[in-house]
Amino acid sequence: MSDGATVYSYVLLVTVYGLLLASTVHAIVRRRTLLAGLAARRAAFYRNGIVNMVVLAGLAVLIVGLNPDLTMAGAGWTWPDGVWTDYFYTGGILVLLAGLFLKSRRNPQPETSTALLPRTAGERRLAGAGAFAFGIGEEILYRGLLLAAGTDLLGLPTAVVAAAGLVIFTAGHAYQGWRGMFSIGLLGYLLTMLYLSSTSLLLPILMHIVWDLVALLLVRVPVREQPVPPSPSTVPPDSTAPSTAAPASAPASADIEVEAAADVGTEAGVGDGVGIRLRSPIPR
Repeated sequence: MSDGATVYSYVLLVTVYGLLLASTVHAIVRRRTLLAGLAARRAAFYRNGIVNMVVLAGLAVLIVGLNPDLTMAGAGWTWPDGVWTDYFYTGGILVLLAGLFLKSRRNPQPETSTALLPRTAGERRLAGAGAFAFGIGEEILYRGLLLAAGTDLLGLPTAVVAAAGLVIFTAGHAYQGWRGMFSIGLLGYLLTMLYLSSTSLLLPILMHIVWDLVALLLVRVPVREQPVPPSPSTVPPDSTAPSTAAPASAPASADIEVEAAADVGTEAGVGDGVGIRLRSPIPR
């Protein structure tokens, strides 16, 4: 491998993790703005996330290929060792996921905690594709390449690099709020331990994809109850309606006032309502 290729690999390595750090800082600083704006830009969020993960994961594979001190096996592209701890951490992730899912079904989460969840068929398709992109890309970036580069290139202890990856991974989800960060941090810890146990990205990627599919597509979306309109039999007669026995001298050009009030629905798609009121003529 030429020295030029090695230099390129380091430049790409710094670029990739510089972008990840910048994205993490942005997620922390603007977490409230990002969460509030997800309802209007949910589809764009999925599309941008998919593109970013594909590009960064592709660069990660290129970095490993260009740098002679890195190997595909060292970056996690190998079969799991198959030791008992692999099954232990895999089971722990599945138990945690089942618990969170059942809790969300019994007690639907508030809208502030579920702004990322898709509402339409198009958003659900993007979310499903995103689950695969995020599951593959984030494991390559936060586990495989980071641990390989930190230990093989920088000579740092495995525990230090793993902890740094976990912190960055969790902080990058700051826009989901403290509750979301807690769940993501716990998931990240189990995925990191699973990777260190198996020395392979295969199981962490599979578990990450399953987690995202369940979290994005199966968690119940909160729906604001729509008021039930009164039945026609219970509506009192409109006392302001023009009487059929009105004098013939009533002005022909009666003023009519129409008022429309739009009731904007929640993110779950509650429909609009329009109210109309007639104002009886006032003699001049």
